[in-house]
Parts: sequence; C-alpha cells; structure tokens
Amino acid sequence: MSDHANRRKHDRVPKAYRLELQELVFPLHQQAKIAATCEDVSAGGLAVVTRKKFAVGDKLQVRLYMARLNKFHPGFFKVFESDVDQSLQAVAEVVRVDERIPLTSYRLGLRFTDVYDDDWRALHGLLQDELRRQHARAQES
Repeated sequence: MSDHANRRKHDRVPKAYRLELQELVFPLHQQAKIAATCEDVSAGGLAVVTRKKFAVGDKLQVRLYMARLNKFHPGFFKVFESDVDQSLQAVAEVVRVDERIPLTSYRLGLRFTDVYDDDWRALHGLLQDELRRQHARAQES
C-alpha cells in the first residue's frame, strides 16, 4: 500500500455515480456545467473522470447524484422521499490531475472543502452502509 493510501482519513467506495462539475468562478451562472463520472467517493472527497482539464487548486461546485442518500439524511420527510434525483452539493478543491488519454480524458482528485453538515452526515452514512454491503457480498463469495 502506498503512503498516499495510508494517509487517507476516510474509506473509499468505488462507485460510478453521475455528477456535474462547475467552476467556482463568478459570475457562477455563466459557468458551464460539466458532466463527469465518479470513480470512487469518500466522506473527504472523490475521484472523477472528465473531458475538461482543471488545475490543482481550482475550486469546483460539485453535484453528486446518489440514490438512497436521503435515507441517511436527518429529518422527518426522508421516509416519504423517492430515490429519484437525490444529490449532494458541495464545494471541492482539485488536489490531483492525471491525464488518462492525452488531451481528451482527465482523472481528478477532489477534496471536499465545504459541505452542509447534514449532507455530509448523510453521505457518511450512505458510504458506511455501502461498505457493509460490499463486505457482506465478499463474505458470501
């Protein structure tokens, strides 16, 4: 295991969640939403693949679509909500950029810098549940 993996504070869940990125540059409404694919996610950040290259230090608004997220969100109405279009919105900083296919595909490491506390708790709960499910499936195999 590399030193980088040992430094991680949160377990990563490999999952291809759909997400949108938007550069956090004002005026925000003029910035294009960029489709991307999540490779893995943790309570501290995520790894994504996108066609647009960003630089280390860039700030991005992230909208991560995660079914079942609201089931882990504190609050009374979670019981009545559907899994359709549930999402987490956060601000993240680019901490790593790897070129996958030169000039066409980039893998970004993003660290969450601002997440609403209840949303972060819901994310953490969902990821812990997903890790338990993966572990149970591995034990059955």
